[in-house]
Amino acid sequence: MLRRVYEENRRIQDGGAAEAAERRRNTTLAAVAGVLVLLVLVIGIQMAGEEPVTDAEPVALGATTILDANLPVVDTGGEMEGGLDPAEFREMLSGSTPLAALFDLQVRTIVLDPGHGGEDPGAVGINGTYEKDVTLDVALRLKRRLEQRGYTVLMTRGADETVSLRERVEYANQQPTDLFVSIHANSFPDAPVNALETYYFGANTERTLLRLAEAENSGSDYTLADFNDMIRRLASTVKLQESRRLAVSVQRSLVSNTRIESPDVQDWGVKAGPFVVLLGSDAPSILAEISVLTNSDQADRLQSGAHREQLASFLEEGVLNYLVDRSRRQSTPTQ
Repeated sequence: MLRRVYEENRRIQDGGAAEAAERRRNTTLAAVAGVLVLLVLVIGIQMAGEEPVTDAEPVALGATTILDANLPVVDTGGEMEGGLDPAEFREMLSGSTPLAALFDLQVRTIVLDPGHGGEDPGAVGINGTYEKDVTLDVALRLKRRLEQRGYTVLMTRGADETVSLRERVEYANQQPTDLFVSIHANSFPDAPVNALETYYFGANTERTLLRLAEAENSGSDYTLADFNDMIRRLASTVKLQESRRLAVSVQRSLVSNTRIESPDVQDWGVKAGPFVVLLGSDAPSILAEISVLTNSDQADRLQSGAHREQLASFLEEGVLNYLVDRSRRQSTPTQ
């Protein structure tokens, strides 16, 4: 199967000029349609809203600020199909062909965003573990694993340092970023919850999510004028569609693999969330909550380097399954 995928990708890459031109024409038409739809939305927002904000002072872009913009939520029409079974995944990893060449002709650079850092510890576990330490360690392990597969992997922070959301987004957008993965760990101080969830950008009025988004968006260092500019740069629905597909793949991997050792883990699914770091990134972007620091069992596991390596492998599998699905979709001729 892997050889067939590779050969199909080569055929597409080396195909005739007419076929390539047709694909470019279809892509251009889809992009133009997306621009027109979002242009209408933006104009409507501006006409219904207040006078433009000229004050350059940073403001808190909370979840409700984003929701007030009436942003579109894109559904890909159901859960992602395909992906690799465990045996096929192990075969793929044991091969000598770089995955960047085998599975996708476009994705080369992946930016990892370890949540929090420096003066911002993030959530604090019941055993004193800081979220900022967990996210950085897992991101470094994931970086090593993906680089071994042939991808260029960059990080918004590589040490325990304070990096604003704006700085993270600007860094990613200054690179040839193809995917953006923000890594976090959840906290539920009032309940013994063990759950996993993954987000892509979109509107959602769920009360618990709004509280989480308010916390994650704090200290964004954006002005309202900056926010309005980010809205205008949503040039098509492609980013939102691909973000959701990536989120589905990562969530599926996190849940299925975590349940091997923690059968009671709850699958809270893939959700649209009003997170500034996902809105600002130009590339398909997700935010993965990989564990729960306030769950005693998970907090103990997070103390182990071996478990953090497992979490990195779960994220790796999710990203690679997304790339397999993406390659298959690109290899299927448009009817």
